[in-house]
Amino acid sequence: MAMQAAASTADGAGVAGGDRLDPALVRLALIVLAGAVVVQLDATIVSVALDTLARSFGVDVSTIQWVSTGYLLALAVVIPLTGWSVERFGGKRMWLVSLALFLVGSVLCGIAWSASSLIAFRIVQGAGGGLLLPLMQAILAQAAGPERLGRLMATVAIPALLTPVLGPVIGGVLIDDFGWRWVFLVNVPVCALAIALAWRWMPELRVAQRHPFDGVGFALLSPGLAAAIYGLSEAGRHGDFAARGRWRLWSSDWR
Repeated sequence: MAMQAAASTADGAGVAGGDRLDPALVRLALIVLAGAVVVQLDATIVSVALDTLARSFGVDVSTIQWVSTGYLLALAVVIPLTGWSVERFGGKRMWLVSLALFLVGSVLCGIAWSASSLIAFRIVQGAGGGLLLPLMQAILAQAAGPERLGRLMATVAIPALLTPVLGPVIGGVLIDDFGWRWVFLVNVPVCALAIALAWRWMPELRVAQRHPFDGVGFALLSPGLAAAIYGLSEAGRHGDFAARGRWRLWSSDWR
């Protein structure tokens, strides 16, 4: 009955009794956390594996750095799609699609055979991960409503903040004991569990008003975000915003 009440009031209710968090809403928060934490965890886990990856594929650090940079660029490109996709397809459906895309990207990264294939698969993974974090906020905002959103976000913030701290520790253990491929394959059971929980317990979240897709805005905003992130990444690597860094897409080191 609790989940039926949450589903029927998905446009902003889902709780009862003033600002008290309904058990169904708390359960929904745990479900989306199970999927959202893998995005933050993955970013910090991979950061400690870059040196190992460079040695494994026989490439330099500037090339393997694109394992992280490509992931971040993919995150930035898909974020503007979140609002429209929720209105068009629904929050639950998009959540499941994003988790599935992240899972597929993780499996492909785990079986990568070269630096170039790993970077390409990380872009696939980032496309799924880029939708998950804004989708989490949109789903919780719809279910909680403006009166309870602050309390709910405070509840989910603690585990979300702990995840980046645990990432390097988990990454070091995985690399030392199991090998670099498990840095990516560790996401598979977590994503599978998150998909199962969302399929079973997440209510359908519908938006009454739909807006047309802004193709011009997407064509301008997404590349702009990607360019900004790329610029900041290159500035951090070279230590100067005026430095002229270069990246050769078809470098002979990519083998």
